[in-house]
Amino acid sequence: MRLRNSFWAMLGQQISDAPGVVVERVRQAMLLAVDEHCGEGWSDIDDRISYAQDITALWYLRSDLMNAVAAVRGEAVARDCISTITVLFQGHQPGGKSSRFSNLQG
Repeated sequence: MRLRNSFWAMLGQQISDAPGVVVERVRQAMLLAVDEHCGEGWSDIDDRISYAQDITALWYLRSDLMNAVAAVRGEAVARDCISTITVLFQGHQPGGKSSRFSNLQG
């Protein structure tokens, strides 16, 4: 349990605001969420996250990730998971704060 919490804390660190670093930080958090909450049988979303080209693609994959986590663990866990991931997009989300998906943050 402590290792997982340390990993999430590491993902939240602002090492650099370079777009490539942000994309990879978000991608790794999303892939970790699939592994942690969904387990086997979710290779489709895993692949879409792995091959997403940019931060915009990852932003819009949050709803698919939330649906996958909710299907396995329930909506409350899914909302917590997505809230944690959404924080990683801070300053990089498409459409800024007016995006219709920004309310998934919490």
